[in-house]
Amino acid sequence: MVLQSVFARFRTGFEIAKASFGVLRREKWLLAFPVLYGASWLVGLIGLVGGIVAALFGVGYGMALLEQVTNVSPGTADAAVTVTLVAAAVGFMFVATSIATFFSAALVHAVGTLFTDEPTGIRAGLAGAWESRRTILAWGVVGAAVGLLFRALESQDGLPAQIIRSVAGFAWFAMTFFIVPVIVFQDGSVRESMRESVGLFRETWGQVGGINLGVGLVLLPPMILTGLAGIGLPVFVLTDPWSVLTFTLVPTLLVLGSLMVVYQAATGVAKTALYQYAREGTLPPEFDGIDPDTLTRSSGPASALNQPPNQKPGQI
Repeated sequence: MVLQSVFARFRTGFEIAKASFGVLRREKWLLAFPVLYGASWLVGLIGLVGGIVAALFGVGYGMALLEQVTNVSPGTADAAVTVTLVAAAVGFMFVATSIATFFSAALVHAVGTLFTDEPTGIRAGLAGAWESRRTILAWGVVGAAVGLLFRALESQDGLPAQIIRSVAGFAWFAMTFFIVPVIVFQDGSVRESMRESVGLFRETWGQVGGINLGVGLVLLPPMILTGLAGIGLPVFVLTDPWSVLTFTLVPTLLVLGSLMVVYQAATGVAKTALYQYAREGTLPPEFDGIDPDTLTRSSGPASALNQPPNQKPGQI
């Protein structure tokens, strides 16, 4: 009976994932949000590299001048460079998390409004995300801190470290899967948003797995084939791979990037639909034919899932 319930949960999540591609086919403009995120990330990365080079040059030049007028210990320059690099890493992770959350929030807001059959668009989605900017920035701080913690764990070797990384990675995934819809559709602090996100994941864990599996089964094969054809084969088969990579590398990366855009958009649509069900008990009209009875909901009085269905997606 338990195993049957697990399969039913995954099947429902898989059906939600398939229906999400149907929404994307009809509303192709939703792909603009992950595209904007990718463009912002690329510009930010270029700016970060340039900023690090300028900062390191400034630190080295400043330390050289300081050594001329005062006695400085030999390790001071190395320490200053280390501090500069750590500060740059923290700043980059904060900006990257904030940007990713902002454009994900814009996508979720647009999808949620779309599910209510209200007029929306790219500008409306961005405006909806902007209304949650304070929580998004606060979440950027949390994401940067957790990112540094995971980097520290990655530097550790051995089986215990690998187990800790795996457990911590799954726990973070579970805690943050619904964080963007909660930030967008509920006016709460980061702590409250995380608590609500955990509760939603606990009630829909099987459907979450089905969504990720469903989207992955559609997009992972073409991604693997594209990577093998454009990069893998030249590298592992040819003695002079660059004679082919010169022509295939950029197109391959563009195709992979396009598939990642579709992946992000489809996951955002599916996540918003599942969030609506968890909050209201009904799936959007775009997901007609999917049996919501296979979704198990909590009966605990403290759960936000038991609130009456009087708040529509898109309302903050």
